[in-house]
Amino acid sequence: MADHIPFVNGKSDCDRLRQYYSDSLMLRVSLDSISTIWTSLPKKMSLWIDPAIDGYHNLLIGQRIHRLARDWRECINQFDENEILFNSRFLNPPDSEKVRTFVTSALDKCLKYKPEWITVPQLPMVNDSSRNKINRALAKATCEWRSKSQFKGKLILPLIFTHQNQLRLKVQWKAKLKLAKACYDNAEADGIWVVDSDLYDQKGSGTFGRRFSQLIEFHKNLKETFPKNTTRIAGPYWGMNLVLWARELCDRPAISLGTAYRYYISGSFIRPGKFRVAISPLRRWAVADYQLREWLETALKQFSSSDPASRELSYLVDRYDILTSQSDAARDQVARFYKEWFDKIEASPPAGRALALYQDLSSAYVIGKQRQLPELPKSEAPGRAPERVAQQFMLNCL
Repeated sequence: MADHIPFVNGKSDCDRLRQYYSDSLMLRVSLDSISTIWTSLPKKMSLWIDPAIDGYHNLLIGQRIHRLARDWRECINQFDENEILFNSRFLNPPDSEKVRTFVTSALDKCLKYKPEWITVPQLPMVNDSSRNKINRALAKATCEWRSKSQFKGKLILPLIFTHQNQLRLKVQWKAKLKLAKACYDNAEADGIWVVDSDLYDQKGSGTFGRRFSQLIEFHKNLKETFPKNTTRIAGPYWGMNLVLWARELCDRPAISLGTAYRYYISGSFIRPGKFRVAISPLRRWAVADYQLREWLETALKQFSSSDPASRELSYLVDRYDILTSQSDAARDQVARFYKEWFDKIEASPPAGRALALYQDLSSAYVIGKQRQLPELPKSEAPGRAPERVAQQFMLNCL
């Protein structure tokens, strides 16, 4: 069975999960979406349920509740004492009894679906220490709930960062890591899931070289801080989850299923995205508009017909009308590519995966750099250079 953990958000994700990721051992679903997809989930895979408590972050930073996703609002309305996280004045100090009632109500609802893993209720990280006490209280209440409910599965502590500054230097993350370890101990958790919700790692920004290296240093520090038997999950991202996994800095990379490839905090209202397709020779994706079609046709002229890259680009050109008129077709193409990419790296023994990923990305970099390919359309700014995305991941593989 594969190491990856698909994050399933809707019914179309279930279709791609069955078609391309049937070897997944575990899948993750948020409590606010599970009721609409429960009957579509593959029953042979183990289930990780997240109670979607991170969505209260949106309220605490001033968003109006009516502007948040309806499914999330309906979900939290089922929780007893759910108002304890509506306003920052309830957080410091928290009411221990209300916290216990809230956690019990939320986790009991997760338990109905018989999950193997459950996320410990936690609020996402912010720049100050204002959420430290409530997160410790939530973790402690989770431990008490497990004892009373006799839950036999794993508890996964979430460490969700909300701004890149929180991972800039050890000075910033040291206190966050100390708090995470305290909450991990309070909850008697079994694993930790880490994601930077502020990171869209395909963007190709010039600051990403430093940002990626800082994320790697954080995960090294995390590996040293937590017990050796801790299950470590990272992502979803596009490439940094694979880099961390290949370097054995996480055990299980979280992945998306043809869309997003980043983490959105629960309850966030997400507008439908533009159609995107994976440009597999370059190990990146791009917005599928008329300008990309022109780019593909121009790029194709730089390859001989026997070149594998030519066959992959020809496939995109030949099916472009279908891919740009049917969102599921485009998402299927991305999901299929991503699975093939993952399988290629996973075929190497664990100790050799970092080198395998480096070599794979080096090939993509060479294709983008030395074939005199034109810049990608403006929609890909600031990473319009064809080789930019592969280069940034490549330089952090070893």
